[in-house]
Amino acid sequence: MNREEIANKLKDKGATKACHRCNKNHFSVLDGYSNLILQDDLSKGLVIGGPSVPVALLACNNCGAITSHALGALGLLKDKEDKSNG
Repeated sequence: MNREEIANKLKDKGATKACHRCNKNHFSVLDGYSNLILQDDLSKGLVIGGPSVPVALLACNNCGAITSHALGALGLLKDKEDKSNG
């Protein structure tokens, strides 16, 4: 997936509102993706390799605020079967 594909999916989903911090409406899709780590028990500390959610990150061009969007909800994740084949 590339930045243009992510931007188009967000537009198709109606994710076009202004920045939550500065109210400007110019964003950049950052290269690559990140993973939000899901923690269910903070007393155990950070668990590396545990459950996570792959997300695309967007940065406001004015103030730099970053927002994340789950790639699965955007239909941008390959099926597990596809990953094993390629």
